[in-house]
Amino acid sequence: MLLENTFRAFRHRDYFIFWWGLFLGHTGTLIQATAQGWLILQLTDSPFYLGLDGLCIGLPRVIFSPLGGALVDRMNKRFLFVVTQAAFLVMALFLGLMNFSGLINVWHVLAVSALTGFFLSFEQPIRQTILHEIVPPADLLNAISLYQLVFNGSVLFGPAVGGALIPVIGTTGCFFLHAIGNFIVLVTLFMIRIPETAATGKKKSLTRDVVEGFTIAWHNPIFFSLFAILAVASFCTKPYNQFMPVFARDILQVGAPGLGLLLMAPGAGAIFGALTLASLTRFPKAHHLLLLLAGGFGFFVTLFAASRSFPLSLFFLFLAGAFQTTLLSAITTLLQIHSSEKTRGRVMSLYGLVNRGLGPMGAFPIGAIATWLGAPLTISLGGLLAIAMTAYLTLSRPHLREATLIGLSASRKKERGA
Repeated sequence: MLLENTFRAFRHRDYFIFWWGLFLGHTGTLIQATAQGWLILQLTDSPFYLGLDGLCIGLPRVIFSPLGGALVDRMNKRFLFVVTQAAFLVMALFLGLMNFSGLINVWHVLAVSALTGFFLSFEQPIRQTILHEIVPPADLLNAISLYQLVFNGSVLFGPAVGGALIPVIGTTGCFFLHAIGNFIVLVTLFMIRIPETAATGKKKSLTRDVVEGFTIAWHNPIFFSLFAILAVASFCTKPYNQFMPVFARDILQVGAPGLGLLLMAPGAGAIFGALTLASLTRFPKAHHLLLLLAGGFGFFVTLFAASRSFPLSLFFLFLAGAFQTTLLSAITTLLQIHSSEKTRGRVMSLYGLVNRGLGPMGAFPIGAIATWLGAPLTISLGGLLAIAMTAYLTLSRPHLREATLIGLSASRKKERGA
């Protein structure tokens, strides 16, 4: 019965196909990302270009995510999804062929990363909005939890698979393998039913749609509160991961092998957290749940920063990963439940912007402070600040208390309509 509850979203055919296509496609993405990093190091022998590659993929997401959400709200989702997956397929084939022919240069890889970031700005809100359309509201949190499992839990094995495959099939083979994964995703898109985007009564300019997305997020009290909580967690707490090498080398003194375990521990916790949340059928009030999850995330990051024991550090990181994943699932579900069909793409694109953009931005000031106070104290202060700000946001804003209970929106609406 427990396992039946945990994977209950799989009872819906379209979601089952969509999830497995996503799983295979994202595994291929992680394999390609590992191969790209290895290839860049082979071509340049410079860590600078590894950092530049991260900037190339991240900056377009910050710039184009609002535009991506606006297009998702007004265009055919299947068409946009097919275009983005076809683009990923072509780029993987391009890298494979250029590498195979010996013509590859580092700027080719950086250009592909920039284009990947651009197309992800459109693909991410499509994926998020499709979830709402292929499962009923009562199973939405379960579906999102299993969806988060694909992305947050895959760090346990994805890079390891890529690293193991490089000596066997080379970086060229990894690129072609990713192309196969993208082809499988393309096939699954034609096997599921994706409803047509409802036509809007009055045509607006694309720029006006983008501005309207920001306006909705700013003036809707529930959206504003949820984005504020997400921003606090992303800016104050998530950057701890950037400073893991400092803890491995200088604080815990476990070297590179220990660093690998430290990086894997939150991924293991993410799997545990996603499966735990997926197993639940009853939840506390929304603001209590958000306070528990965001507070737990900040609390265990703070304990990790204060720990000088390697086993305890792994345990705290495991729990931090579990709370982080469940927090993201809860915020995603509430955003989807309280957004309309006409605005969901823009709302979820802003979620991607805040979730993926503020973490790297927070790492810079936190790194500057860490040179003065030290990494452990700085990370601890960030975790405590996140707990205090989350408590204020969840307990002082009445609109979150009135938010629809997660997973029970369908039954509530029926009761109100009766």
